[in-house]
Amino acid sequence: MNGFVRELVYKTNYLYFMSRKAFHNLLERYLKGTCTKEEQETVQRWYDLLDNDEHLDLGEVEFDELEIRLWDKINAKTLHNEGKKKDHFKKKGLNRLWYTIAAAAIVLLIVGTAWVNQRLALYPIDPEFIAKKVDAVSIFSNIHDEPLEVVLPDSSRVKLFKGARIKYATTFAQRDIVLSGNALFNVSADPNHPFRVFHEGMVTKVLGTCFMIKEGGTGNNEVIVYSGKVEVTRSDKRSSIVERIIEKPSAVNLGLNQRVILNEEDNTLHETLAEDPVPIETKRTLLNEVVFREINLLDLTKKLSDVYGIDIKVKPNAKKVTFTGDLSDMELFNQLSIICNVTETNYYIEGKSIIIQ
Repeated sequence: MNGFVRELVYKTNYLYFMSRKAFHNLLERYLKGTCTKEEQETVQRWYDLLDNDEHLDLGEVEFDELEIRLWDKINAKTLHNEGKKKDHFKKKGLNRLWYTIAAAAIVLLIVGTAWVNQRLALYPIDPEFIAKKVDAVSIFSNIHDEPLEVVLPDSSRVKLFKGARIKYATTFAQRDIVLSGNALFNVSADPNHPFRVFHEGMVTKVLGTCFMIKEGGTGNNEVIVYSGKVEVTRSDKRSSIVERIIEKPSAVNLGLNQRVILNEEDNTLHETLAEDPVPIETKRTLLNEVVFREINLLDLTKKLSDVYGIDIKVKPNAKKVTFTGDLSDMELFNQLSIICNVTETNYYIEGKSIIIQ
């Protein structure tokens, strides 16, 4: 019977859109015997939908009753099948939606995982040989008063002061070091393999340079650069993994005679100058000419800036002030003290610059 119904609905699908008046006219033509053979077969099949127990002659049935019963029956069958189709497409649409959501979730998970791994690799808190628990590790400590110099596998040199300790993978493929205490580094240049030092709350990254790392007793650890350039990044092991993923750690770039101090209390990196600036190696000879007579401060500070690689500025009110005196055998800040005493000016440090006013 189901096959018959499907065939009937298929052949008479146009009835779903047929008006009641058109249906009425078709039945009238049938009863009068004026419809086509195909229309006769269609009406007969409609009648069969009534599921009568005995075969009745359509001509003997009350016309109005027949019309109502057939109309309701056919519409019920048609709407039933249309509902099935709609349910089928609705279910199919929902399946497609879930497949789309699942695919998007998988893509998001893959991309998100890659991004997280990239972030954690870009700003590590420990070198890879610590994270992977590599067995072949070299450790050097200095318990003596005199500095201990260690030559690393890449020919870089580390001077360990009393109480200092370094640890690195014996293969030294990635040039990563863990430091505690004070040490002076003289790093061999290798542009393809940056040199990184992991130490008390910071990571210092260089290509080739000379710098000092000092561990402050109150948590104010610092990095001082004596040649080349370094990048110092905050590395706080107290940060949660979510904070490490979302927040970019603070970082500073340092050049000659510059330093950064980590303030543990407010978790900041403070950029300033080295306490004892050293002259640029190629400019040391300029220190042979440090006896001056009536030189204005603008020209004098320019010479000192060239020697030490430090930005020394003179305020407008002091540019025409002149200095006469001997600055030989002195560190930079002692030289500045003599200059200011003679010229009745003063200086102060502002970030990585010196201002005279």
